[in-house]
Amino acid sequence: MKHLYTVLAISMLSALPAAHAQLSFGGQPRGLVKNAGLPEVPVRVMPAVDAAVLLAEDEQRALAGIKGPYRFGSNHATDLSMENSGVWHTLANGDRVWRLGIQCPGAYSINFEFHDYVVPEGAEVFVYNESGDVLGSFNAQSNPGQTVLGVTQLAGDRITIEYVEPQVVRGGGKLRIGQVTHAYRDIMGSTKGLGESGSCNNNVICAVGDAWRSQIRSVAMITVGGSGLCTGTLINNCEEDGTPYFLTANHCLGGNNTWVFRFNWNSPTCILNNNGPTNQTVSGSTLKVNSATTDVALLQLNSTPPASYNVFYSGWDRSSTVPTSAVGIHHPSGDVKKISFDNNALTTSSYLGNAGSGTNFWRVGNWEDGTTEGGSSGSALFNPEGLVIGQLYGGFASCSSITADYYGRFSQSYSQLQTWLGNCGQQLYGYPSSVGVEERVSDNRIGLFPNPSTGRVTVTLPLAARSGARVIVYDALGQQVIARSVGIGMERMELDLSGRSEGIYLVELIAGNERQVERLILND
Repeated sequence: MKHLYTVLAISMLSALPAAHAQLSFGGQPRGLVKNAGLPEVPVRVMPAVDAAVLLAEDEQRALAGIKGPYRFGSNHATDLSMENSGVWHTLANGDRVWRLGIQCPGAYSINFEFHDYVVPEGAEVFVYNESGDVLGSFNAQSNPGQTVLGVTQLAGDRITIEYVEPQVVRGGGKLRIGQVTHAYRDIMGSTKGLGESGSCNNNVICAVGDAWRSQIRSVAMITVGGSGLCTGTLINNCEEDGTPYFLTANHCLGGNNTWVFRFNWNSPTCILNNNGPTNQTVSGSTLKVNSATTDVALLQLNSTPPASYNVFYSGWDRSSTVPTSAVGIHHPSGDVKKISFDNNALTTSSYLGNAGSGTNFWRVGNWEDGTTEGGSSGSALFNPEGLVIGQLYGGFASCSSITADYYGRFSQSYSQLQTWLGNCGQQLYGYPSSVGVEERVSDNRIGLFPNPSTGRVTVTLPLAARSGARVIVYDALGQQVIARSVGIGMERMELDLSGRSEGIYLVELIAGNERQVERLILND
């Protein structure tokens, strides 16, 4: 069955509450400017990490059927502040710059947590590595109302933290790094490329993901506790107001106020695992409710993902109806986002030593296409209507083990979730609004010629579009590259993607409440 959605126009995404959600705001750190005149940055070197011992421990966890959190790093407790570390420098205009280097010998990447994060208006924080990759700027709006901040991974074994403080707010900032994580796994693909997960997994950009484009946008990878990875899903609530409720697994919990949520980390190519954007992140969340009985946790992100992230809030089904098939969307082994398919009916079950009634979990007997791995924990299970029915607890499935996985049942969890999600019937579709996955049958479809194309494409428009519509083209990372209005009576239009990178693009037609999406392949 094909799953296409009827949604409100993409332009309505700008009406979602922004709440200054964007974690970073761009800019250039002073330390990367030639001849900036800054003093040499002092470097704090972290203790050595025995990766072989940690990898052996991880292997035992996998053999026990524990899907996550997928451990990639070792945490160092630190107390590095502006008062006891780094170096200050006063610029000619009276502004001040504080910098501190951190080195984790042999690390593939470094991430860390500010346990004190007080940044006055106008001040900025940057983080960069030896290759010149930059995170930031972070400012007063990066985690509004909070005094902690988790910072995502940067490749390499050395980073520099830089704080720029205008003279008018001199002395108003306070930063303290309370934890540094040494990555002993190459989750950034910095040395061998991406693709840590098994080869049977499907990148979400592949054609098998076309029916699930909306749900894919709701799924994020989570850095939990600094050193682990899980997956979770933005879900809708009965008010349908874009409140950023986020479903994941209870066993992933710990330090969620410094978790980092990475959206849209998708490979832009199907067969190869190429990198996607790593900067579409939100930091911090508040735990609303959790239960070990169904291994469920409901969070509210501290900030609403901005409209530029183009996220979706997946719908859910709290009935006890047994699905005839199921889909999982997740980040196995901390890899770019994947999609997996079970083509058979689920069954209810208990799992391992869980003290439930024996029916608290959905059992996926085996995956016909794809699988799950460590790091998939907490990821949603979707029924054939594209609605969330559970979140991943554990199992032994992998590309080499065609065995079962177990998901906490959303219907069994809902009595605890209802306080936040509301009471509006057995099913709620996603936000922005959707009418389920049944494609609206129409003889009038958007046409693309030639397809594949070298750049210039003719778009033939259905009758429904000729009274006014929009055509929007997205690249494989979900970034808008072209937006055109359809004039009254227009039967076709020309699009020019010359000079764009080769790969897969999505061409979307929005006419009233009707939406069509077609794939366009661009070749050089």
